Amino acid sequence: MKIKGVQVATRRLGPPAGLECPYVAEIPDPKRKPRTARRGVKARGRPIGTSKTTGVAGGRALRSRRLVKTSELIARDIILDISERDLKAGDLLASEAAMMQDYEVGRSSLREALRLLEVQGLIQIRAGPNGGPVVGAATAENLARMLTLFFGLAGATYEDLTKVMLLIDPVVAEVAASTPHSPEDIALLESSLEKACGPPRPKQLRTEALMDFHQVIGALGQNSIWSLLAGAINLIFADHVIAAVDSRAFHATAIEDHNQIADAILAGDVTLTKARMKGHTERMIEFYRSQNPSVFNRLIEWR
Repeated sequence: MKIKGVQVATRRLGPPAGLECPYVAEIPDPKRKPRTARRGVKARGRPIGTSKTTGVAGGRALRSRRLVKTSELIARDIILDISERDLKAGDLLASEAAMMQDYEVGRSSLREALRLLEVQGLIQIRAGPNGGPVVGAATAENLARMLTLFFGLAGATYEDLTKVMLLIDPVVAEVAASTPHSPEDIALLESSLEKACGPPRPKQLRTEALMDFHQVIGALGQNSIWSLLAGAINLIFADHVIAAVDSRAFHATAIEDHNQIADAILAGDVTLTKARMKGHTERMIEFYRSQNPSVFNRLIEWR
């Protein structure tokens, strides 16, 4: 099968042997990924199969949508290549010259693509003779920073954020309780509880033990989407609300709540885990509301 001059390997879907069928569908073979077909857009930014002047495909007008810039397509390809090659955070990517040749683009488009990824924390640019683009990480912290920009522009407040926390945190804990745990998972959970048992501190920053517990809960669910979303939401609350007040009066309550939630998770009691996490989230929100009530009506800041 050909798509605008691009040869695409196909496989046939049909009835079992011995049966007749007037129609046999052909779909692209997923093992074959021509780069131009994978991008879906030519280098000039026009979707494959559309008219240069009218933007129609197959005689039918396309729905109105933003044209994808070449730099965005390159950024997508870079992320796909990182995933397909199973590269890890800290791994060095190809040189600029090699990338220009591989992606068949100019220097300015490539550099714009790299900047797009760098802003999201997905790559880092090392300086020096042995520098260059380095694989970053899809972390909850990077996602949280991006979300605050969107939330603030949408007019969302910290009060809105707490309503989402009351929905998402209990579900994430429920998922963690329903997921089988390895000895390493159990050790990680127990370690997060032990770290929190030290003396209380004036401020709860995102790197401190009490917030680490919530990150561990997300990881126990073994679902990266849940983990990233819940982690990002909780980091925004931690950085913008918790870090601004003295949390020592809530320290003992948080530790007791965390231990009870952990016990329910390890017991595999989904209902109890969800109820305990909801109760803990409600107590946490109300404590910080009592300490700094005015912040909850403010627009979420981008930071």
